[in-house]
Amino acid sequence: MSQTFLFLLVTGLTGVFSSRYALRLASARNELPIKTVLATVLAIGVSLASFNVYTVPQSLVWIAVILCPIYIFGLILITALARGKRYAVATTLTDILYWTPEARFAIRRLLSQLAIQQGETQTAVTLLGDKADAPLLAQVYSLTNQWDKVLALEVPEGEAGFLVLEARIKALIEQNKTREAEAELSTLRQRWEQNKSVAGYHNLILSEARLAAEDGRVETVRDKLKNPPPGVPAYLLYGIVARACEQGGYPDQAKRLYAQAYATAPEGFRERFASKLGQYEEPLPKVTKSQLPYGALGLLVVIVASYIAQVWIQNRYGQNAGAVVGAFILNLPQVPERDALWRYLSYAFLHGGIVHIAFNSWSLFDLGRLYESRRNWGSLLASFVIGAIMGAYFTVIVQGQEQLVLVGASGGVLGVAGSLLADSWRGRSIQDRFLTRSLIQWMIIISIFGLVIPGVSFWGHTGGIVGGLLWGFLRQGLPQNRNIDLFAGGVSIAFIIYALISAADVFFRYVR
Repeated sequence: MSQTFLFLLVTGLTGVFSSRYALRLASARNELPIKTVLATVLAIGVSLASFNVYTVPQSLVWIAVILCPIYIFGLILITALARGKRYAVATTLTDILYWTPEARFAIRRLLSQLAIQQGETQTAVTLLGDKADAPLLAQVYSLTNQWDKVLALEVPEGEAGFLVLEARIKALIEQNKTREAEAELSTLRQRWEQNKSVAGYHNLILSEARLAAEDGRVETVRDKLKNPPPGVPAYLLYGIVARACEQGGYPDQAKRLYAQAYATAPEGFRERFASKLGQYEEPLPKVTKSQLPYGALGLLVVIVASYIAQVWIQNRYGQNAGAVVGAFILNLPQVPERDALWRYLSYAFLHGGIVHIAFNSWSLFDLGRLYESRRNWGSLLASFVIGAIMGAYFTVIVQGQEQLVLVGASGGVLGVAGSLLADSWRGRSIQDRFLTRSLIQWMIIISIFGLVIPGVSFWGHTGGIVGGLLWGFLRQGLPQNRNIDLFAGGVSIAFIIYALISAADVFFRYVR
């Protein structure tokens, strides 16, 4: 399969997830999902021509290469820009890509929700203008303490009504109208029993926890928020439990929790927690910025640098020179040190083309930052190294009699995915269940890649998953001690350095 067709296939498979995302934002007849779905079908349809199922004109190939990424990755880019508070750029890109009012409204509504999550209430209203509806206004009025305006909103039918009811309950609590809040909660519960949606459950649990907090029932609040609904930010949970401790007569715990809420909240949400800390005459805690995923970024730098060196070697000394230098080799004569143990790892830093390294780099960063946030950079490096080694080992076991050249970080990336799966598999939260399901779906797609695409190693992928699971479950069984992660990371770095230095040594001896 050529690089062009591989790029389209990867783009098309990404489009499957983008299409699901688009369909959550708008109806199936909306321009937004229609363009995303059509781009996905076109990308996959053209890529399948590489299997000689049918032929497509070269002009159609180039149309697919140009247009499909725009409408598959465009929505992802717009979301990323909004999360980075680049709302003007996001709206401009929206207007360029989508031309109907319905599609533009669907995306602007998404941008408004993202603005609200970051405390940018005025931006949220500006994005929708006079089209701002009751659910959006309920969130804005709630964040700006305009409780009378919240209570003046009509409760719409359907899922939108859950959010407005939650805001009304919060408003009544803030106005010390507990009895009226309980009546609204009863209405919310009845609606949810008729339509047991995920969104309704989210609103119901938070409302029940808030009312319990007003009564000072700390254990009840903690029990309800033990497995919080997906997407609920940590600062909100800290704030509700802090209020319960405050009402229940536990001021020291309340002060500590308000401080944690302040430290973890976006800037637009800190004022209320600052006011609470001021009442206790407590200093404002230092707000720590989110930690960069140094392990994932470090691995990416090494992988990209190794690929640049590989391209230089191949351009100067021939297309096969890079494979000879560091690939995992089976049964190919006249390759120096073809059976060396360091090749079980060095191959992970070579790639078969720009699409290959781009896909692996994206997957590594996306999965790596998640695992690193749960564990440590040392555990991340260990999962990558073990996954890569096990990928080569499984290849030997199954394909040991074949002539084979194996390159790519896929085994290591799937090692990270396997370790993350081991972590989420034993987790109890709803977020862990969603993550587990997403990882399994992703692994199935990657396995299909290995089965149907020539040149993609199914057993290398399988070995990577097994290696990652082994490390993930092993790490869970070890003490939660940072020194263990640092030791694992140090050993992993030593293995990587040994493999790359050995490959460099072969290169210098090979070119003489």
